[in-house]
Amino acid sequence: MVQLLMASSHQSPVQGALDLSEKDWEKAFKTNVTGTWLMLKYVCRHMVALNQGGSIINISSCAGLGRTHEIGAVAYISSKAAFNTMTKVMAMELGKHKIRVNSICPGLFKSEITEELLKKKWLKNVVSNIVPLKDLGTTDPDLTSLVRYLVHGSSDYVNGNIFIVEAGYILPSVPLYSSL
Repeated sequence: MVQLLMASSHQSPVQGALDLSEKDWEKAFKTNVTGTWLMLKYVCRHMVALNQGGSIINISSCAGLGRTHEIGAVAYISSKAAFNTMTKVMAMELGKHKIRVNSICPGLFKSEITEELLKKKWLKNVVSNIVPLKDLGTTDPDLTSLVRYLVHGSSDYVNGNIFIVEAGYILPSVPLYSSL
């Protein structure tokens, strides 16, 4: 019995729109959109057949919200915008089966993956000057508490939402390449 599915993908070539190859564009979409869609398609077919409802939680990115536009990330940003739209459309389609589909757009979090990045002086400058909460979160409890809520029965009326968890970083809409 499947009642919860968390889906996340990340493929991000860093190249300007004019220099990006079609192969890299297709790879970003194949990983970030098509791969997730295929997984959701087959798992949700099973969930529909069981007729027990459930919760799909997609892990996306703030980049796909259209509030920040990093130079060199056209494929990543475009694919994450498509990913967020897919979340909303699938929420509409699967709602009649009591399957809720929501997405979480995390910002930058302290983790093993970001350990080296967080040592960069320019990033500390961004956090102290732009991020309203002046700190970066940790996956537990900052992300896990939202996941627990979306899994729990108290969120049975929550469907098709894009949750932003990023300490207010995207509020100022100041690009990373600005003069900080």
